[in-house]
Amino acid sequence: MRKLQFALLLFLGMFLVITTTTEAQRITAGGGVGYGSKSEDVNFQVNAYYQLPTLPLRIGGDVGFVRPKDDLTEVETNLNVHFMALDTELLSIYTITGLNVFYARFSDGETSSSETDTGFNLGAGGELDLGFGRGFGEVKYIAGSDREDQWVFGVGVRVRVSN
Repeated sequence: MRKLQFALLLFLGMFLVITTTTEAQRITAGGGVGYGSKSEDVNFQVNAYYQLPTLPLRIGGDVGFVRPKDDLTEVETNLNVHFMALDTELLSIYTITGLNVFYARFSDGETSSSETDTGFNLGAGGELDLGFGRGFGEVKYIAGSDREDQWVFGVGVRVRVSN
């Protein structure tokens, strides 16, 4: 758990450094919901991305939380690179490549155990301008341990971060 907390703090620290030293219109942040084909769980996620100024690439990540159930807590983190195949004011289409880290903790009051798995994700997504932000939809395949090999579908909204 301490490794996961450290990774999350590092990610948030890097995001704060990027937001204070770059152009705001290049940074988007948002949230959404996702569904895993194998886990059959709905998760809630927050995400942040930075558009590189001279390349058709966007870097960032997301953290997803599954509603705790039966003394089980699950957190999924993705560090991603988006290759922007099409990027206009109205519509964006991109591929997704990244690192996936999955953390699960079971505690029944008497005993406690945790597990951390890593894997890779590959997929594609699209964004559509909604006026107040950009709605997104993504599909990706997570290849990792037996527990995490699954298709993941996600939808949500990202907005530009302003100063």
